[in-house]
This record gives sequence, structure tokens and C-alpha cells, in this order.
Amino acid sequence: MLKRIHYVKKRLYHTMIWHMNRTPEWEVKGAMSLHIWLDAEHIAALRKRVSEMRKPPLHLDQAPDDKLERLMDEALNADTTVELLTGLALIRAALSEAYAAHKRLTNPLVDQPTCRTLKLMAIEEAEMAQWLQEALATHVQTKERQEEQKAWTEHISAYLCHACGILGNESAASKNAELPPPRAAAPLKLELTPRRDERFTDLYNSVLTADELYLDRERDPKERVWALFYKRLREIDVPEMQCSIVAQTQDKPWEYYKDMGRQIWDEARHSMMGEVAFMKNGVDWTELPIRVNFSLELNTLLTPEERHAILYDIEFGLMPGDKGKKYEWEIAKQSGYGLAATFHDYDWADEVLHAHIGKKWIVSQLGGVQETLELAKQAYRKLADNRPAYVSEDPDWWRHFYDQVKDKEFIQ
Repeated sequence: MLKRIHYVKKRLYHTMIWHMNRTPEWEVKGAMSLHIWLDAEHIAALRKRVSEMRKPPLHLDQAPDDKLERLMDEALNADTTVELLTGLALIRAALSEAYAAHKRLTNPLVDQPTCRTLKLMAIEEAEMAQWLQEALATHVQTKERQEEQKAWTEHISAYLCHACGILGNESAASKNAELPPPRAAAPLKLELTPRRDERFTDLYNSVLTADELYLDRERDPKERVWALFYKRLREIDVPEMQCSIVAQTQDKPWEYYKDMGRQIWDEARHSMMGEVAFMKNGVDWTELPIRVNFSLELNTLLTPEERHAILYDIEFGLMPGDKGKKYEWEIAKQSGYGLAATFHDYDWADEVLHAHIGKKWIVSQLGGVQETLELAKQAYRKLADNRPAYVSEDPDWWRHFYDQVKDKEFIQ
């Protein structure tokens, strides 16, 4: 039972990894980043528990049932956000039922470590399922989307029934039911170009970077803090880039995928910090040019190793105090805005962790820090030689934005 649950959770993790760039809705990207990390933690706990109960080989990286594999293949091949959310919601609901069924069937004394693991997982599973239901209720408003949701619900439900549920112990009568034609007849192509929904424009604006703004000592502290919030907001491009690394990196220990999942969520959380700051102060952040250049270029022009080397180079470079994370925190403190100081205190702590994650995985793979930084330099040169010419719709966007907020007091 645990191996079946583990397999489904692992496939959910990779489904969201593969859909990060395919999905245009900003809020779904953020939620998937959290769910990726939670699933990664759950998978690690399940792998540990199974290893305590049986001797190797455990075969945890194999599909325990071809019918279960077909179900997860169909969920992966969702064409739209409606289908993606619908499939995830159905499977998470089935997982919750599997946890409850396991609890009914097992002995709570002899299997207490498993019961505790599944109890904690069930709480977070329910939270993820609730978000999915609320997102679907918001997203599925038109008749066309309602019909799309209904059709995909029937499609995924048919494959779930064919597998006799997550645990494979539900009514066998469904085994002979006729399945709808599989969507997964051909391998899903990994999408490397990040998408944005219709709210966002000027996606390639390269006139100013947030670093240019907040590092400029001639600007007043308030403007520099707004630049830091803008920098935080744009960090959704890191999950978009990092998910492409994970999708193209196979056969690593699960701890690698767990660590990468944690960083994916942290970077999305940093983006949410910027989002919260803008919303709290009455600013429509979707009107800003939240460009996709970084994730687009790294995903399409570099290898996974080169991308990860650049990611480490960035994290490594943020450690010095003269212009790194400590300096960002000091700028936030100088502004007198407590929320900014709190956000950048925790952002700093996260980036220290990320530097350790990079050292643990890409530095060890490449043979050392200097080798990693050298590969990053070569990758930067490759980007410079192949970078496309971007067109910026509003060259004066920052001045237009700051003119609107410079006289407003921050809302604590």
C-alpha cells in the first residue's frame, strides 16, 4: 500500500514540475511550487518508512502496477490548466481516501510509525486538495470550462477506477470497463518557454533591472525598497528555470529532488513576498513588466548543468555583505518599513540554505567551487552570444510606476 501511495505522490511531483512552464496562471505556479515541496517531503518520509519494513531491493522507483502508471500518465498529459487542476484534485482526493483506508486496515500499535506519517501527510493533502477545489471554482466560470472540467473528470475517473483506486483494493467490477482513448499515446514534450496569462504584458522589458535600482545609493530609501519588492516579485522565474533542471535530471537520489523542491518553493515564496507588499500597499503588480527573459534564456540556451551552475553562482555571489543578502536586509531596515525588513531577513536565511543545496549537488558533481564558477562563466558567455534582441514596450516604466507611489506611506 505504501509503495502505491509513494508512486502516485512521486508522479504528482513530476507532473507539476513538467507543467510549471506550460501553465500561464501566476497563482497556479505559486501553489504548485508549494505542493511540489510538500510532495517531496511526503515521498522522503514514505521511502524511509518502507525501507524500515522490508529489505532491499525496494523497487521504489518502479511502477507497482501498470494500471496505476496509466492513470498517472493521463494526469501528466493534461492540455490545459482546467485539466491539470481537475486531475490533481481527483488524485489528491483519492489519496486522502487511501490514507483513511490504510488506517482502517492496519494495526495502530504495530504500525504506529506508518500511522503517524500518514496522519501528518493527510493534513497537508487535505490543504492541497482544498486549494485545488477553490482554484477550480474560481477558474471554471464559463460553460466552456465547465464542460472541459466535466469531460476530464470522467476521463481521469475512468482510469482511476480501472486501477481499482490508489491502493488497488477497490471494487474489481471496474476492471472490465471500457477506457476512453489514452491522451498519453505519445510522450509529453517538455515545455521550456515560460507562459504568462493575459494580465501580463511587456514580458521582455530589459530597460532596467531591480539590481540597478536598489543598488543606486543616489535614490531615496523608499524607492530602493520598492525596487527590492519588485526583485522579489520577479523571482517566480527561478521555479520556472529550476523545474526545467529537475525535469531533465534523472536517476538522482531522492534527496536531490527533495532539496530542489524546497528551493523551488522558497523562490516562489520570495515572489509572493513581493506580491504581498504590492497588494498591501494598493498597487496592481500585474501592470509591471514582470519579464521572462531569465528563465526563457537559461531554459532554451543552456544545458541543465549550466543552468544549475549559474544558479549556484548567483547564490554564491549573494553571500558577501557589500551587495548581497545582508545588504538587501540593511536597505530594508533603513527604510523603516518593518514588513520589508522581515521579508528580507527570511529571504537572506533562505538563500544561505540555497547556497548549501547548490554546493551539495552541483558543486560536488562538477568537482569543486571553482569548477562550478568557471562553468557558470562559460554559460554566461553562451547567453551573451545567443541572447535574442528584446523589444521593451515602455522604456520609462519605472518612472511611471514610482511617480504613483513615491508620496504614499507604506502600510505596516
